[in-house]
Amino acid sequence: MCACSSTADHARPSRALLGIGIILALLVAGCARETPETREVRRSAQEYLKALAQRDLKELQARSTCLASTNSFVRGKVLAIDSSLFVPFRTIDSLARATMTSQRSSDSAWSHADESHADSLYTRARTIARFGASLRCAVRAAYASLPGTPMGTSVLETRRVRVRVRYAGPVVGPSPVDTAEYLRLLRAPGGKWIVFSKYRVEDDPWPDRI
Repeated sequence: MCACSSTADHARPSRALLGIGIILALLVAGCARETPETREVRRSAQEYLKALAQRDLKELQARSTCLASTNSFVRGKVLAIDSSLFVPFRTIDSLARATMTSQRSSDSAWSHADESHADSLYTRARTIARFGASLRCAVRAAYASLPGTPMGTSVLETRRVRVRVRYAGPVVGPSPVDTAEYLRLLRAPGGKWIVFSKYRVEDDPWPDRI
């Protein structure tokens, strides 16, 4: 009886180690399937999140053109990276100019609205404002991606990255808060990845086609 029990006891850790080995192999296989381009996006997004956590303003200026508060930001982790979308620079630039007019119109409509329409018009005005701000950040990001190069007819590559971030501290309250957010990055041909938009998933103003 003792011999059988001893054999079973030795078998259990072996099976546990085998299970751990299988899990590690699957994780490695998953990383191996990621293309070099996607790994570059992951590194850029993760380094940006690291700079936020460290309040490294110089690094943030080098890696992003959007404003993001570092207050209460503890850490962030990349969860998923969407496939590339390609958008002509002129499209982004034209949209940035057009939304300035749309923003003025939506702000005016909201400020003159009655109570029955005020909430919906405020939401619309806020979305347009966020989209317009992100577009202007995208224009700046294109030039930051490849400094000294005229964009002209350039076609920009964009990626949407889903991240999980944690906020903590006196402003947040006694317990940390985790939330899902979208980072959007772009690069000019031959340039580096630049973050130009950072919003909670539910607040992200960008249409999926861009």
